[in-house]
Amino acid sequence: MYAQKINLEKDSLFEKSQRLGLEYVLEYEPDRMLAPCYRALGKNPCAINYGGWENRQIQGHMLGHYLSALSGFYYQTGKQDAKEKLDYTIDLIKELQRKDGYFGGIPSDSFDKVFYSGGNFEVERFSLAGWWVPWYSIHKIYAGLIDAYVYGGNEDALQIVFKMADWAINGTKNLSDSSIQKMLTCEHGGMCKVFADLYGITGNKKYLSEAERWIHHEIIDPASKKEDKLQGYHANTQIPKFIGIARLYELTGKSEYRTAAEFFFETVTKNRSYAIGGNSKGEHFGREFEEPLMRDTCETCNTYNMLELAEHIFAWNKTSDIADFYENALYNHILASQDPQTGAKTYFVSMQQGFHKVYCSHDNAMWCCTGTGLENPSRYNRFIACDFDDVLYINLFIPATVETEDGWKVKVETDFPYDAAVKIKVLERGKENKGLKVRKPGWADKMAEKAGEDGYIDFGNLSSESEIELSLPMKLSIYKAKDHSGNFAVKYGPLVLAADLGNEDLPEDIVDDHLIYMNVGSSEYVETVRQDLKSPEKWINLTDTAKLVFTMQPDSEDSELKYILRPFYDIHHVYYTVYFSSQKQEEDERTKAFSKITLDFIECGRQQSEIEHKYKTSGTKIGYLNEVDMNYRVFESKDSYLSYKLNCLLNQKIKLVISLYAKDKGSFSVKCGKDLIQTFEADGQGNGIKDIYIDLPQKAVKSKKDFVISGSSGMKIFEIRAVKAEN
Repeated sequence: MYAQKINLEKDSLFEKSQRLGLEYVLEYEPDRMLAPCYRALGKNPCAINYGGWENRQIQGHMLGHYLSALSGFYYQTGKQDAKEKLDYTIDLIKELQRKDGYFGGIPSDSFDKVFYSGGNFEVERFSLAGWWVPWYSIHKIYAGLIDAYVYGGNEDALQIVFKMADWAINGTKNLSDSSIQKMLTCEHGGMCKVFADLYGITGNKKYLSEAERWIHHEIIDPASKKEDKLQGYHANTQIPKFIGIARLYELTGKSEYRTAAEFFFETVTKNRSYAIGGNSKGEHFGREFEEPLMRDTCETCNTYNMLELAEHIFAWNKTSDIADFYENALYNHILASQDPQTGAKTYFVSMQQGFHKVYCSHDNAMWCCTGTGLENPSRYNRFIACDFDDVLYINLFIPATVETEDGWKVKVETDFPYDAAVKIKVLERGKENKGLKVRKPGWADKMAEKAGEDGYIDFGNLSSESEIELSLPMKLSIYKAKDHSGNFAVKYGPLVLAADLGNEDLPEDIVDDHLIYMNVGSSEYVETVRQDLKSPEKWINLTDTAKLVFTMQPDSEDSELKYILRPFYDIHHVYYTVYFSSQKQEEDERTKAFSKITLDFIECGRQQSEIEHKYKTSGTKIGYLNEVDMNYRVFESKDSYLSYKLNCLLNQKIKLVISLYAKDKGSFSVKCGKDLIQTFEADGQGNGIKDIYIDLPQKAVKSKKDFVISGSSGMKIFEIRAVKAEN
């Protein structure tokens, strides 16, 4: 299907980033990656495991990403260091795997509770049988082993994953279809695709049958009817489900699978994405056509998965608009998510004006986006060119050499985006005739060559003498936010430009815990732009052609103020803004007030926020309210409770703020440990959010005990904040 091998040109933009990404991966030690698996299987590890999430109930997920990254780097670069570490790791997994086929970084207890429960098990969006997303964690290992076989050439990896698959099939056969759907309420990664891939490799229908049991109908069925029901759902939980459906369509030809995947892709890329190609706020889908400028936007995992889905969608349609999305997201989100100095990766990529990127520490962050971030540089090559039906499609203008399975060797010569010239020439002729189509980008409206309805320029059959020269004229353009807010971003060709606001007083930005900056921290002020958005070339000037540096004058009446703009992938360790405002924004007074006094912040019902605050609960349920576009936890009985541990400094005067739904009527109480602090009666009057301020006795604050909240049945809590108390 895809071109067999694509080698990046040495010292080119993506090759340098890929080389650093490989170095970053090779710094990890297999024994430490495997340490949680030893313990999960009742054995003593021979090394200490990594920190952060690898010390929590999601441990082992990094091992899967590590296997996929090593496999991808070996396949794309041929580096033996990657192959050696991959084979060493697989050898140890083979020794460790349990006789019944189980292997993972977590004990199998949570799975056993589900398998043998008769359908009577606890489940929430992010917990199953009392465990944090166990299928998500183990899915990464399944996927890593399949990659080790497909791209790393390791036959043992396939035998290991066969045994793991049989363990899962033997367990889930005890569950009715309704119990399976109940289980799928909890985030489970791409388990559907795992079984689809195994069916594709073996042709054994037991894997196809299992794959179709893993279709989450709550999400997939509306999409198959072209209904967008995504609002309020955790974004990256859903994307792998559609990748699985896409693979099943390719294997079965069932049209409803294709409809669901294409509709989801269309609605996310066209209606729910930001200028850089990323999506989500606080990891969740909000309202359609909204682009709120917040800190916790554009989770990098999401774009990793959307690019994989795009590859499937392109294989069916072969149209340039899909490649336009891919190019935009690759340059402006994925390339921009790796620190070019250290190789560290981002979790969220903030679209808040005047904020900064936050990167993972190498050994102690281990976020989901750290894992996909290990893989991202190994994937730079894979969509540059695609070989379908004896036609080679050139999708991206990245300098590389393409080798097809039937022997064609074609070189893409360019210094794009720093130079508009592109040359495509044949180095070696293949065995069969091969056509050539080159994408005409949506942003290159002045390109001389004409494209067909698919957006590609057809150059006919290649020959051993073929040499094609193109020019890709780049110009400034304005991307306007879909919400008609007056917010906009500046683009040069496919590149999003961001204002470099300097690094004065910039805090440490390579950290173990990214949430320390999502809740509190400073940002730089950004001026309103009072210029003609129809003619950006009149007030934005290219001042350094070698590095694509621009100067922007935001106000035609103020000649003193200028902003320096750079490609967003070159913005690191500084405050920045991607979005500007063309009109003075009405700042939400509630948000403005809390930004000055918040010490700690918990979003109820949101995975990361609750996990980081050591939440415990009984008798509550996660929900989402369209009216306020927020998640919540709702009390279901008089014995329901929530508890959290605050992460702020506890040597100061603090108030607790409980944010309720104004229309709810009932009572709630707040305790510190077992000591009652306050009870409150809600009258059910008003609209939207009601903030209740509670004075915390200094004794309670210093005790460092968990805060426990109980409430009447039906009471919803959106947020809990610790704020500075007035002296």
